[in-house]
Amino acid sequence: MKSKHIVFVHGLFGWGPAEMGGLSYWGEGLQVMRERMMANGQPDIQIHEASCGPVSSFHDRACEVFAQIRGDRVDYGADHAAKEQHAQLGKDYHGQGFHPDWSPDNPVILIAHSAGAHTCLQLQQLLAENFWDCNSSANWVEAVICISGVLNGSTLAYLLGCDKATGILKGPVGGFLGTGVQMLGGLQRGIARDIYDWDLDQWVDKTKVSGIGDLIRELENSQFAKGTDNLAYGMSLRGCQQANERFKTHGETYYLSVVTEQTNSLWLTSRQMPSVFMNPALMSSALYQAVVVDFDGQNKPLPDWGKGDLTIDRWRENDGAVSSISQRYPFTGGNHSIGGEGIVNRQNLEKGKWYYEKAESITGKSFDHLDVVFGYKTDLNLGDSHRSLYSKLCDLVCRLP
Repeated sequence: MKSKHIVFVHGLFGWGPAEMGGLSYWGEGLQVMRERMMANGQPDIQIHEASCGPVSSFHDRACEVFAQIRGDRVDYGADHAAKEQHAQLGKDYHGQGFHPDWSPDNPVILIAHSAGAHTCLQLQQLLAENFWDCNSSANWVEAVICISGVLNGSTLAYLLGCDKATGILKGPVGGFLGTGVQMLGGLQRGIARDIYDWDLDQWVDKTKVSGIGDLIRELENSQFAKGTDNLAYGMSLRGCQQANERFKTHGETYYLSVVTEQTNSLWLTSRQMPSVFMNPALMSSALYQAVVVDFDGQNKPLPDWGKGDLTIDRWRENDGAVSSISQRYPFTGGNHSIGGEGIVNRQNLEKGKWYYEKAESITGKSFDHLDVVFGYKTDLNLGDSHRSLYSKLCDLVCRLP
């Protein structure tokens, strides 16, 4: 392992270390990684937790993660900002960078949950394009490890209000945000409402926002939900296909995916049913994906829908938020080499190829979409498996040549 810095990147409706009254988005994951690094004789490895827009686009989120690692002011790019009609500059992280000496000789390892997966791939692609004019390259990233990654999209996007055919958010912004709040079990209620940052400064004037109602009004008056520069579109199958076409699987980087699922086949049908162990906050979204959602000829999410892996039966198994098939590796667009199934006990992982393994195979327990982060606390029997997952991932990282 070349990297001395590991950066964790949260997913949709996630939060950073200074929010939610100290409730860690990653559960015990970061602490386990730190302790395991010490046990593996790697006390100099630094582990960081990024905070990016919980509903912002992959592009905007990647720009925010870049600024936090380098210690720069967030720069979304002049062309991008003009096209999307939002501010070019965001928060200033000068003097606070995780890794100011970031370079090909001092790369980082990115560990991502959910929509954090494409956020990290977007970040690497922008580095490869030298987007910030700092002589960057794809080799600034040694490995991307995706946990429950939305690599090919989620049919949940259509429950959140995205149009099936276009992926564009067609419902009210308040509906999109409200559904997410309900999925996370009411985290916006009470005192939590005041300590959760939507990180949408590029879209709204903070002086005009004193609560969630003001935020929704400002967003509805902006271009946020009218185009593709938001995470609802990014999570749609069409949004992820376009991302997969843009992104490259780079030859000097390791790509690993941990797949989660917690549904079971429904007898004599192609449908699935949520496990009794699934977090109650995910039950309705799991049912939507496992039983309800479907596509007809006028509402195909992708042009080639209906062939091979692009059939709804293959997308029924899910973890409450993302179909398991979508989490393995990018396959709906672009050219991404596949290394195969199995990562933890594989002796020779090759750079430039995608490897994947179910969390249940790694730990002996199935996980839903939130169990791998803070949600494991809803199941008293899952704590050891949650810790085991991050411990084994740490050991894997330490074995990288």
